Amino acid sequence: MTEIEFDSHGFPKASGIFETIKTLHGSPIALGRHMRRALESARELGIGIPSEDFIRLEIRRVIAENPNEIGRLRICFGIDLLHISHDAYTELTEPARLNFYSQTVIGVIHKTFPYDYRFVLLEAARDEGYHDSILFNEKNEITETAVANLAFLISGEWVTPPISSGILPGVVRAIAIENCGVKVRPIHVSEIPEVESGFMLSSLRIAQPISHIGDMKLKIGDASRALEEQIRAHSQPVSVG
Repeated sequence: MTEIEFDSHGFPKASGIFETIKTLHGSPIALGRHMRRALESARELGIGIPSEDFIRLEIRRVIAENPNEIGRLRICFGIDLLHISHDAYTELTEPARLNFYSQTVIGVIHKTFPYDYRFVLLEAARDEGYHDSILFNEKNEITETAVANLAFLISGEWVTPPISSGILPGVVRAIAIENCGVKVRPIHVSEIPEVESGFMLSSLRIAQPISHIGDMKLKIGDASRALEEQIRAHSQPVSVG
């Protein structure tokens, strides 16, 4: 078997699709949703991947060999490639400070690697003292951040951008829409001054409150706490099966 080479971020030096999943005591959160997204992307991109039953067997094996109380499960699929890792993950407890990336970024609907271009965006934000950057499309519509979906409280309603704006169809975003009353609509950059509260939504963060957009301070109050509780209640670990 050919030995796999990895880049500095732990991805195979190849191309393909991947899923990143948070685990608690060895059980992945929303594994079924992640598997469905991966299988759909594989079909659309013409990537042949093993059966779901085989992948689940491999997930169980890797988690058993690399136990972590809180973990980051990463599954990479490519041409003749299946790589699964399970590393320790440290919870993010600090609210996020976001800025605006200075250029239009074209979104992608599949979670693909190489992933370097997203890490470049992330590192640029961190160099300026922020956790991540808010991205926007050619219509000046808010899309996502380098590594997360977004949800904002505007005029008393929680909203998140549509996939048509150019975003990844995130698993936690879907949970928030289907179970927690978050509405889908385009959000123009001109609406940012109207944002009362916000969240970064991702499979590792689940729901990370946003404290600042640039110099603008956001509220982290009852409305934020209520939505976060709902999202986390619907983002529970499940057996690998």
